[in-house]
Amino acid sequence: MKHVIIICLLILPFTAEARRGYVYQNSFEAYGEGYAKNLANLANDRISNLPADQRAKCEQRYGRILNDGLIDIRVAMGYLDWTTGSVVRSGSRNMGYSPSIDIGAYYALVDLITGRCRGNFQLCRFQQETSGNPYVFVKNVNVQGRQVRARVEIQFASATEYLDNNVNSSSQEQRTAYMQNYYDRALQDADAAFYFGHSRNGGGPDFAPPRFISGTNKVNYGGYYKKYRPGFNKMLQSLSNPSRQADVIGMMSCDSRDHFMSKLRSTAPRSGVITSTNVLTVEEVYTAMIGGMDALVRGQCQKSFYKQLRMTQRNADNITMDGMFE
Repeated sequence: MKHVIIICLLILPFTAEARRGYVYQNSFEAYGEGYAKNLANLANDRISNLPADQRAKCEQRYGRILNDGLIDIRVAMGYLDWTTGSVVRSGSRNMGYSPSIDIGAYYALVDLITGRCRGNFQLCRFQQETSGNPYVFVKNVNVQGRQVRARVEIQFASATEYLDNNVNSSSQEQRTAYMQNYYDRALQDADAAFYFGHSRNGGGPDFAPPRFISGTNKVNYGGYYKKYRPGFNKMLQSLSNPSRQADVIGMMSCDSRDHFMSKLRSTAPRSGVITSTNVLTVEEVYTAMIGGMDALVRGQCQKSFYKQLRMTQRNADNITMDGMFE
């Protein structure tokens, strides 16, 4: 049993950037571009060349995902506040003590998936769906010899980048409620549900501004998140129907294996689960998520899928996958 409480902050470089308008958007764009170059050099699996047991397990996994002719991937970006202990400045802007960076991450990810393709990288050239939902992007892909439609929906939790504007704000309350419902439905109805945000020391996933210790700007991990585990209890409730569980659940947050893995696997034993094993930088969980999304639209099997999550040394040291092709 562990006796040390690990506080996950999702570490970032100290200096914010504003050239693209949103705080840290440039950083996320650089992370994505760099990882896409690594993925471009990784070959696609030829399922007919795999050993029989690996082929059978891969066909079983994708059989469920592709049975309706659609790969449905949904990304829920949590309320990703970045607290440095001092004021964060982005160019000439004073962002306050804890700006939200999920909006910048959203726009960077959209730029990546709608941008140019290279090599074998396939999480690219998606187009905004014409149904009127601006957060949905679609593309036709070839997965294991089948032409199917890939659908990616990305949503973010922060109403604005400014903590002071979001706390006790009706706009933020509405956004938080919307995101919680969106994530609940993703866990039940999507083929793959990725959460990118804070673990809140086991109290996440979280789509609301942080709860602070009264009179301080310190997050109340021990007295609220770790004690009550509000986000995780909602997540387990969403997965309570065994006939409605996402095939892939990506917990792209700090130390998510220790915080969530055991209960997730017992609640959703048929779901493949992607987790982390340490306090990480946002670069590591963000790029691992990109690797997982790209692996799905390629139809990668066990070894290649796992490699796509772990294309850098830090990812190889800290990103894991369980129950996906076993």
